[in-house]
Amino acid sequence: MSSAPIGRKVDALLWLAGGKSNRVAAEAAGVAPSTVAAWKRDPKFAAELDDLKQMYEQKPLDGRAFMERLDEAARRLASRGPVTVEGGAARVQVSIPAGASPERARRLIARGVARAVQASLEAGS
Repeated sequence: MSSAPIGRKVDALLWLAGGKSNRVAAEAAGVAPSTVAAWKRDPKFAAELDDLKQMYEQKPLDGRAFMERLDEAARRLASRGPVTVEGGAARVQVSIPAGASPERARRLIARGVARAVQASLEAGS
């Protein structure tokens, strides 16, 4: 079981792609079944799950290819959204879920600002 959030998602993907329930995937990932259900509603996670299910159905015995595909899924799920830097100004995409509390919205915006600052610093070096 992975302790990093992305690792937990990958753990869940592994079990879900094999046809296991949210409960089994949640136990493997060390999260609540409701968390797995929420991940499945996320378009990025759902797309990765669909791709993995298709691969599993087509090549169920190709473990190496499946694990490589899981690594790719982890990289894509870890991406935090686009950051563009033009003329010293950074633009970052921040997604705030419907119904998020004002405090959560502030935290998500703060993370976006931090990513934009980091990207600006990296572009300037």
